[in-house]
Amino acid sequence: SAKLSVSYPNTEVYEPICYNYSISFYVPMAKTMKEAVNYSDTVIICTRAGDYEDVINELLPCLRKGQCILFLNGCWGAVKTYRLLKEDAKYLTIAETAGSPFVASLSEDFLTLEMKGIRTEIGYSALGTSKDPGELLHTIAPRVSRISSPVSTSLSQAMPIVNAASAFFNISRIENGEDFELFGPSFTSRAADYMEHCDKERLAVGKALGLELYSLLETVNSQRSEKKATLYEAFKNNALYDGLKGPVSLSDRSLSEDLPCGLGSLLDLADMMHVPAPYITAMVDTASLYMGKPYEPFLTVQDLRAIKALRGK
Repeated sequence: SAKLSVSYPNTEVYEPICYNYSISFYVPMAKTMKEAVNYSDTVIICTRAGDYEDVINELLPCLRKGQCILFLNGCWGAVKTYRLLKEDAKYLTIAETAGSPFVASLSEDFLTLEMKGIRTEIGYSALGTSKDPGELLHTIAPRVSRISSPVSTSLSQAMPIVNAASAFFNISRIENGEDFELFGPSFTSRAADYMEHCDKERLAVGKALGLELYSLLETVNSQRSEKKATLYEAFKNNALYDGLKGPVSLSDRSLSEDLPCGLGSLLDLADMMHVPAPYITAMVDTASLYMGKPYEPFLTVQDLRAIKALRGK
């Protein structure tokens, strides 16, 4: 069983449906991957991007024609699935959302999930026509839009830049277990400027692939009625991020996922397509050296071939 505690901030992006509402419910669990997939029309994958290939390879023998594989938080899950499935991909629908449909935190005992917000608009991409996940996503958000390709959904995610950079600039505080707010007094205009430089490199990678993407500032401004001129102002005066605590461990996903998978994928694409990315390169390399874990590419040449094949689909 699990207990669900729900609270929604009053913003344009997150719908204030109810407040201080809790419910306990039973969650049926499958003992094997085959059992879980056998009774599912849509297989939802919500795990760390670094585990995508292992999960997909475990799924392959269990999948059947007509099913939908849906990654709830893109980061190249659909591209990697398309590459691994090869010809079998045409018998399935492979989909992913452009970012997480909700903001939530799970308690240390894994029994309490606090829902802090649910998006009122979700963008997604889907390859194949066997089962479009649009109707399912409509049960989460009132507005759902289909994006041209999984390349667009994955590249449109700018928040890994914010998460990784915020953690990177506070890495010694995280290692010491300090209690601090990500966008509190420690957040400076120079940190915001660095994020914007990284974001410009993300936009340059998208342009090299023939894609026009929204900037990080445009994305953050879309979450509020009052638009801000700079990224620093947008984060410092935003109720959605007010009081947001920083990580308490170097194993936090901002360093273990957003850095190697989110920023790392941009670094990989920039290297393979010869797009200058000095800010992203410096952050990924320095953070990897600090943690004593040499950076290993997240996207391969084979992934790039799949990306180029899918960018217009």
